[in-house]
Amino acid sequence: MTRDSYYPFYGWLLMTGVILFSSYLLWDFGLFQQLVENDITYLSSIILLLFIIITLYLGFASWQLSRQLQFTQNYSDDGKIDKSWASEHLSLLHFQRQQAHNESEPLLARLIEKIHRGHVNGWFFSDVLMRLGLIGTVIGFVLMLSTVYQLKDNDIQALQQLLGTMGSGMQVALYTTLSGLGCGLLVSLQCQWLDRCADTLVSKIIELGMQTPKQ
Repeated sequence: MTRDSYYPFYGWLLMTGVILFSSYLLWDFGLFQQLVENDITYLSSIILLLFIIITLYLGFASWQLSRQLQFTQNYSDDGKIDKSWASEHLSLLHFQRQQAHNESEPLLARLIEKIHRGHVNGWFFSDVLMRLGLIGTVIGFVLMLSTVYQLKDNDIQALQQLLGTMGSGMQVALYTTLSGLGCGLLVSLQCQWLDRCADTLVSKIIELGMQTPKQ
């Protein structure tokens, strides 16, 4: 019994389902509402919006990987010629052998780059989300410290205003840090899954290349 070729997409769906269920629980407990209302910089909302867009992008990448795995399986079963990455690589490999060239490293590097190209930007976006969270932390502390210089003498009203502003700054720092690190971690998990699936596809195509080409 062969493994379903669409398991990269199924794995992404499973992770997305867990994320949606967890998001519902957070919304039900009112945590999302607090995040949106208490973050005066709206940086947390921007991070969440970017996370949704990046997750959809990675979902498309997982679907593309699944399709290529299916094409590779079909090629392995009946030698079907199509426009898949496997057939393209094997055609180039066959041409190289006809030209009596034994160096396959450039073709292998090309294959790896092509297969990982669809989701490799996910790692960059994961880092961007984490850095946005850290930027929000800095902004929150700046808001806290900027009010200290506004305190004059022993004015009780000014002191109360100072404490309120400091609390607002602390909320910005904590919410943006939590949003950035949490979303960045979830994107990294998705990218790690896609990396493993992409490596599996590379291995399958290499195995096909080691076999006798079908005429």
